Amino acid sequence: MTFVQLLLAMTLASVTVGIILFIRRFLNSQLAPAWRYYLWFFLLGTLFLPFLPLKRLSMKQPTSFTNTDKSDVGSVASSDTTETGWINDFGNSVTRIDGSSLDQLTSGLWIAGVAVSVSAVLFTQMKVMHLVNKAEVIKDEKVIELFQKCKMELNIRKQINLKQSADVSAPFIFGLFRACVVLPIESGSSSKEMKHILLHELHHYKSRHVHWNYLFLLGGIIHWFNPFVRYALKEMRLDREIACDAAVLRCLTDEKEKTDYGRTILHFAEKSRWSMVDQHTTSIRSTKQHLKKRLIHIMSGRLTAKRLHVKSLAIFTVLGLIVAFQVPAYAAVLTDEQYTIGRKNIAEANVSTYLKGDNSSFVLYSMKQDKYYIHNKKQSIKRVSPNSTYKIYSALTALEAGVMKPVSTDMEWDGSNYEYESWNASQDLQSAMQYSVTWYFQNVDRQVGKQTIKRMLSEYHYGNEDVSGKMEDFWLESTLKISPFEQVELLHNLYENKFNANSKNIEAVKASIKLERKDGAVLYGKTGTGIVNGKAANGWFIGFVETKMDTYFFATNIRDGDATGSKAADITLRILNEKGIYQ
Repeated sequence: MTFVQLLLAMTLASVTVGIILFIRRFLNSQLAPAWRYYLWFFLLGTLFLPFLPLKRLSMKQPTSFTNTDKSDVGSVASSDTTETGWINDFGNSVTRIDGSSLDQLTSGLWIAGVAVSVSAVLFTQMKVMHLVNKAEVIKDEKVIELFQKCKMELNIRKQINLKQSADVSAPFIFGLFRACVVLPIESGSSSKEMKHILLHELHHYKSRHVHWNYLFLLGGIIHWFNPFVRYALKEMRLDREIACDAAVLRCLTDEKEKTDYGRTILHFAEKSRWSMVDQHTTSIRSTKQHLKKRLIHIMSGRLTAKRLHVKSLAIFTVLGLIVAFQVPAYAAVLTDEQYTIGRKNIAEANVSTYLKGDNSSFVLYSMKQDKYYIHNKKQSIKRVSPNSTYKIYSALTALEAGVMKPVSTDMEWDGSNYEYESWNASQDLQSAMQYSVTWYFQNVDRQVGKQTIKRMLSEYHYGNEDVSGKMEDFWLESTLKISPFEQVELLHNLYENKFNANSKNIEAVKASIKLERKDGAVLYGKTGTGIVNGKAANGWFIGFVETKMDTYFFATNIRDGDATGSKAADITLRILNEKGIYQ
């Protein structure tokens, strides 16, 4: 779990808790007891939301790989570096907070917390199981007969064990698969009190409170870091008991007996105190604060008011809609981090000889075969900063916006002294692309304007389309991100002009990224290097090769070791050479 994911999970859960507490506080009189308990199921859904495969909920088709045969794209690496006149790195170092270390720390702490929580839960579970196994089976015929009558009254046919123990001070029901009601040795001084106890625990069983309790426990484990969740789970247990009290009172027709039921609850509260075991069982007892609230509800007579069900349903529906809106919000964050591949013809590309790191990937697309070859599928759909590869679409956007024309792309140098000598001169689109002149494209973007850029990137479906960063560097290890797979799709769309752009503008952009011709094949491409705090951390080389038989589109992204665009280009050329695409 990354820091952003943890923060979002905490925010969504806390907001849901806040909404539920608000409803309980100000709309309490409009809620029936059972519906008040049901509200917490929305929290349960929110707790598990961050761990669901929400990428499948996006508007795109779900990931589906067909024809997943293995294609060996090169198996022998040359030790010589390919010498070209265009493999150069012209990157700007940007100062950024290194989120990877924070993510690793967050993930480690979260896993450690989950491990500790699981250990504590398992320990308590074993403690309760030992207590239940050690308890004696009740042999008192009167108690057994009363127990069976209560089961029949509630239409419960499954076998439930009935035991007693001197080690417990309050009755409870426990067991996921084989339920068991455990009573104290001195459970009640009268048959009425015993009836109240048995009805209460059996209602827990009938309402499946025992089973749902395990899911709430699991939700608490994975959100151990959120104090609002811990508080919410305590309040959930209160509402569960109040709902159970209401169910029992519906079985008691005599008003005096309803009062006696309240005395039964008070009786066990005086003899026992709440413990951690109560998180794992459904017991009749409560904390003193919760006990007071339960007695108020019992004595008010409001627990059985049927007129509240319609109002409760309305409140429940509104809350459901509010929580439902959180799903696309969370899904949007996930899709910002990674791309969802539709139904494509995809094969595995074995290029591990060249790409040895876990964070690097390669995508190749054959236009003739309409087939993708992917190395490291996980990283090929992960969105990262495009860096200078964005300049291809910066140029197209400027041409389409009329800021410059294919025959007039000149821009004067303002005399500033840049770190690369080739930047200290006036430029046109051809030279600016060749030497990756950042100031040229920054000026172009300023003239186009961020609103137009955002609109055009949306039309291109360019990655996460997020240009909220600074105007001069939103594409330099900042907010704008794109995956290698998307890079290849976009290049294909550019090549076939699926953007419906002016054909002359498309040709101008293609000409600006034309690198060289060799043996009838033409290579087009653009490098990109992300230099963060002085370290090359994100190297790109994207482009396409026109051959007599086919056109191939590729994207190589490396984020292991010295990750530069020139290194990505060198690796790509070796792969293309071994594949026989560009030799």
